[in-house]
Amino acid sequence: MFTKIFFKLFPPPKYINIPYAGLDISDDAIRCIEYKEGSHGYTLKSYGYRNLKPGIIDSGYIKDEKTLIEEIKILVNELKISTVKVTLPEERMYLFKAQVPDSDEDEIRQNIEFKLEENVPLKASESVFFFDHLPLKPSNGLTSVSVSVAPRDLVNSYLRALQTVGLSVVSFEIQAKAIARSIVSSGSDDIQLIVNVMNKKTGLYIVSGSVVCFTSTISWGGESIRNIENGDMKSVTNQLKHEIARVCAYWMEYGEGRKIKSIVISGRDALVLSKISDLSPDPEIQLRSSDVWQNAFSISHYVPKIPFEESLDYAAAAGLALP
Repeated sequence: MFTKIFFKLFPPPKYINIPYAGLDISDDAIRCIEYKEGSHGYTLKSYGYRNLKPGIIDSGYIKDEKTLIEEIKILVNELKISTVKVTLPEERMYLFKAQVPDSDEDEIRQNIEFKLEENVPLKASESVFFFDHLPLKPSNGLTSVSVSVAPRDLVNSYLRALQTVGLSVVSFEIQAKAIARSIVSSGSDDIQLIVNVMNKKTGLYIVSGSVVCFTSTISWGGESIRNIENGDMKSVTNQLKHEIARVCAYWMEYGEGRKIKSIVISGRDALVLSKISDLSPDPEIQLRSSDVWQNAFSISHYVPKIPFEESLDYAAAAGLALP
């Protein structure tokens, strides 16, 4: 089944486990990380990036396939990778919560498929989807799931570009989920708001543990901060502060009583933004920058070559690369 091929990654026996890299493709860059096993967790086997000129990818859509293929090929040859897990742009995904009969995975999938057209503006035949179980106990024979849906044409466009350069794709994954896997502590059940600051846009993701429950994207990015010339930082970040407050207010109303415990900022500008005291709308919600390595290794045992500030841009690739 198409969905299973791309989204349900069933772990194979260790003896046939094929190494893969995490490949994050966004509007402004391609970033890649591959781990190898070390004595205290994982270490970096390889990493790298290619900046993309404006217009190659626009709001998640591939506009210049030829140039994108050329850039991917350069990075693939440089890092000598052949098998990858890849992000899909979250602003092109649809996300909804549903309750379905608590049964086996195939039956849950069938029940979700019946609900697709009443929740997203796509026909079932035009979409691919995956789901995660929300960390809530089944009630009245029903289990709660978070469903992510992508247009089939979008998935095929990325797959075509990747296969053209000879890459084998293990799976696609929503960018928000890949980021959560790297910067949310393994085993945590807290509700957190991830603020992923890119160059010209910012994604806001509410996650419960590592399950993405809500996403939103605004056209405000880190270049707004870097372009300040003797300006007021607080006025420049007003749009971001407004969106954070809006998302927190939404969750207060629809989050079933589960409060946001922290706001975690990823992206290179996290170090600056985490110091803005009024970025959090509630003094009880902790504000901090992310640590993309926390689920891969401890820096007390291994210090990666990549500088910490630069690593903040690799959150999605780092999450994808984790087994």
